[in-house]
Amino acid sequence: MKRVEDLLGLIKNIRPITVDDDATIDEVVEKMLAFQRDRAVYVIAREGILTGIISLGDISRHLLAGGVYHGERHMPGRSILSTFMAEKAADIMTRSVITTQPEEELNSLIKKMIDHRLKVIPVVDAKGKLLASINLLDIFELKAEEKI
Repeated sequence: MKRVEDLLGLIKNIRPITVDDDATIDEVVEKMLAFQRDRAVYVIAREGILTGIISLGDISRHLLAGGVYHGERHMPGRSILSTFMAEKAADIMTRSVITTQPEEELNSLIKKMIDHRLKVIPVVDAKGKLLASINLLDIFELKAEEKI
């Protein structure tokens, strides 16, 4: 039976996009724009321990909840972001992150991603240290190429 660790050697880009928990919202968005792979940024503690995740949805909900978006249809992104320069990643991240470990069976991983509607999932070790990121598209590609 294939395991997550078997995927890690086959996926071209497993390096997760990360920021420290004290990163500004602007820094988070800059990373999303620069890498664009998963549209999610992982928040890690200094020891590399996964503490949260920030998705585009998290940023959108934060902007709406904070009253920054006032129904203006064409408000420039930089104008919105400038309001948040002092806020930190830890303030808006989702703390309960669904993860996988290298030892998890591939079928279990796929079921978990489907059940929770995840497009991307972080791989952590037993201590919670972030090791990699697996995108559902990576799995589809490997399946199509009959590598898994």
